[in-house]
Amino acid sequence: MTVQRPIPLTMLIIDDAAPYVESLYRDAQRSHIRLLHAGSLEEGRELYGGAQGRGVAGIILDGKCLKERGQEVPDNSFLGAAIKYFGEKAPHIPLVVLTGETDLYRNLTDLYAGTVPVYSKGRDEKEMLAHLLDQANQLEWLKVVREHREVFAGLGERLGADAEQELISCLLNNGSDDQTVIRNTLICLRRLQEKIFIALHKGDPVLVPGHLVSGEVNVVGIYKHLAEKGAIERYKVIDRFCELVYKVTSDNGAHTPYQNPKYPPTRYTVQAVTFAMLDLILWFKSDHP
Repeated sequence: MTVQRPIPLTMLIIDDAAPYVESLYRDAQRSHIRLLHAGSLEEGRELYGGAQGRGVAGIILDGKCLKERGQEVPDNSFLGAAIKYFGEKAPHIPLVVLTGETDLYRNLTDLYAGTVPVYSKGRDEKEMLAHLLDQANQLEWLKVVREHREVFAGLGERLGADAEQELISCLLNNGSDDQTVIRNTLICLRRLQEKIFIALHKGDPVLVPGHLVSGEVNVVGIYKHLAEKGAIERYKVIDRFCELVYKVTSDNGAHTPYQNPKYPPTRYTVQAVTFAMLDLILWFKSDHP
């Protein structure tokens, strides 16, 4: 029996004391946490808003830190501004405060009692990391990634962080009966299929010739070409699923019909296409690592 290793979680830490953060890396690694370090709130906002920040599952804020890049003295308004920013941008992500100043620890513990956990440097690291892990494990997107870990393993590196987030969104929304959500999810799945074929072209231009991905991606032409080249078996699972994903998403997502169909797509339609997409991704990763 193969024992699956825990998926490392990314936590953003904003702290201007680089040596302390380096020492915390070791404790974090033992807890299967990867720290993403910013030395100021400005840098933290940039990291969180960029590609690296999309997988952040927890935020650690220094009690007193630099607010802007290039400052030399910690800004007293840092913490309030940081809590306000992440409270608006990431209200679902667990957030803690960590300080090495005894008086500040007492003041912040009283100030944020019942709202933001406050921990002391050099004493509470193990407890803090355990709290963040426990809270992160409640995140719905993380549950989705763990449930389909073989699909998500290495997906961001192969198709990009945007594709990873789009797939998470599709899986989170595939139980919705709302027609707008259904249509948007199908459109998202269509984009994912195109990204797979574009990635195949970049990896092997002979397998997927450039004229099939220049401008509008010729999905039908590509999966027929793949079958002719023997990259997929004609009329077998991947060939059938390529056609299924393309035709259902094209007819019901990408193109708005002139009149309502007699049988519009349902959440089960979305689920069928979503799971077909998961098989396409597994095929893409296994045959083209």
